[in-house]
Amino acid sequence: VFAISYAKMKSAAAGLVTSLAALGYSAITNADDLNTLAKQTGLSTEEIQKMQYAADLVDVSFSDIEGALKKMKGKMDPANETFQQLGVSVTDANGELRDSSEVFYEVIEALSGIENETERDQIAMDLFGKSADSLAGIIDDGGAALKQYGQEAEDLGLILDQDTLDSLNTLNDTIDKLKANFGGAFAKLGATIATQFGPY
Repeated sequence: VFAISYAKMKSAAAGLVTSLAALGYSAITNADDLNTLAKQTGLSTEEIQKMQYAADLVDVSFSDIEGALKKMKGKMDPANETFQQLGVSVTDANGELRDSSEVFYEVIEALSGIENETERDQIAMDLFGKSADSLAGIIDDGGAALKQYGQEAEDLGLILDQDTLDSLNTLNDTIDKLKANFGGAFAKLGATIATQFGPY
C-alpha cells in the first residue's frame, strides 16, 4: 500500500513540477509578447495587461482592441481633422504625442456622446479601422467598464511591472540563445554523421 501511495505521490509531484515549469515558461514568453505589443500600440505594458484582463469581461476580443489601437496610433497627427472634430488633442503642451491609452479613452468617450449612430460609426471606422464594429459595446458606455475592470486587475495585484517583465524578457533571450546553440551543435553532429556514413 505504501509503495502504491509513494508512486502516486511521486507521479503527482512530477506532474506539479511539469505544470509549474510550463507556467513559468508561459510567463517568460508572455513578457516578450507584452513588450512587443507596447512598441506596436504605444501603450505601457501595464495598460496592455489591464486591457487584456478587461477585454474578456466586456465580451470584446483583445485582438480587436489591439487592432484599433494600432490603427489609431498611425493616425495620431495634429493635423488629423477627425481628432479635432472630436475635441481630442493628440499632442501635449510641448507638442509631443500624448500617451496612446489616454487618447484612446478620450476618443471612446467623445464617440459615446455622438447621438447620430451613422456619424459615430463613420468616425469610429476612420480612427479604428475594421475593429470599430467590435468596439460598439465599449463605445456605448464611454469606456467606463473597460477602465473599471482594468483598475480591478491592478487592485488584485495581477499586473506585472516593467522591471519584472524586462527580467523575464532577458531570461527569454537567454533561452533563445541556448536553443540556437543546441540547434547548431546538433546540425553539426548530423553533418558529421552524414559524412561518415554517406555514399562513397
